[in-house]
Amino acid sequence: MLIVIVGLILLAVILVSVGYFYGSRHFVVREQTIEFDQLPDAFDGYRICQFSDFHAYAFHRGHEEDVQQVVDLINAQQCDLIVFTGDLVTIRANELDGFMEQLSQISAPDGVISIMGNHDYAMYQRQFTKAQRRADIKDLYRRQRDLGWNLLLNEHTTIYRGEDSLVVIGVENDGTPPHFPRFADLKKAMNGVDSTSFQIMLSHDPTHWRRAIIPETNAHLTLSGHTHAGQLKLFGWSPVAMVYNEWTGLYSNQKTTPDGQPLTQYLHISEGVGCVPIPFRIGAWPEICVLTLKKK
Repeated sequence: MLIVIVGLILLAVILVSVGYFYGSRHFVVREQTIEFDQLPDAFDGYRICQFSDFHAYAFHRGHEEDVQQVVDLINAQQCDLIVFTGDLVTIRANELDGFMEQLSQISAPDGVISIMGNHDYAMYQRQFTKAQRRADIKDLYRRQRDLGWNLLLNEHTTIYRGEDSLVVIGVENDGTPPHFPRFADLKKAMNGVDSTSFQIMLSHDPTHWRRAIIPETNAHLTLSGHTHAGQLKLFGWSPVAMVYNEWTGLYSNQKTTPDGQPLTQYLHISEGVGCVPIPFRIGAWPEICVLTLKKK
C-alpha cells in the first residue's frame, strides 16, 4: 500500500511539473476549414485567427516571455481578421501592466475585434466595492481600446470586400449566474443587422449558443472560449465534458429559418492560451486557432 501511495504522489508531481514547465507554454496552431452555402463570394478563403482566454495573471512570475511568443505566433498566421473571445485578465485590469506594448503588436488587415469574458468583470476580486468593480471594468475597456482593438459591447461591425460584406457581432458574457455573469443583449447587438447578411457571433461562453443564439438569431458562425478544455485532455476526453456538452472545436446545428430556408449554424470553441488558476496544461495545449471560411 505504501508503494502505491508513493507511486501516486510521484505521478502527480511529474504531471504537475510537465503541465507547468512544458504544457503551459507548448503553444500550438489548430486549423479548421468551415464551409457555408451563404458565404459571400468575396470572402471565399477568408482567414480568421481566434485566440481566447489570455488570463494575463498566469503570464507573470517567470512566464512573461511567453507573451511575445503568443503575439508572434498570432501574427505569423497572416490572417485577414483576428478575434479575441474574452477573459483577457483573471482578476483585475492591472494584470496587463507590462504586456500592453506586446499585445498592441497584434495586427491584421481587418483589425482585432474583442469581447468580454466572465473574468473581465472584476467579479473575482472579493475586496472590491461596487464602485471599484465598475472602475476596473472601465479600465479594462480603455486598455483594450488603447491596444487598438475594436471592443464590441453588445454591438456589431461590418467588414467589406467590394460589394460583399460580413457582419461581426460581439456580445458581453452570457453564462450561468452566480459564478458566470449574464450581460448579453442580442437584440441590442443585432439592431440594424440585415437578416440576410452573413453573420459571425462572438460570445465567450459556449452555452450561450444553444440557450439563445440558435433560437434567436441566424448567426452562421459563433466563436467562443471559456472552457479551456479543462486544461487537461487525455485521449480526446476532458473532465470538463461532464459539465459542458460543447467544450472544444467545431459543432453544428441544423434549423429552418422563419422564411423556410435551411440553415446550418456552427459553433467553434477555442481551448485558449492562458490558464486558471496557475500555469498548467496537459493535452489541452494552449492554442491559436485559424479558421478558413469556404464557399460550399
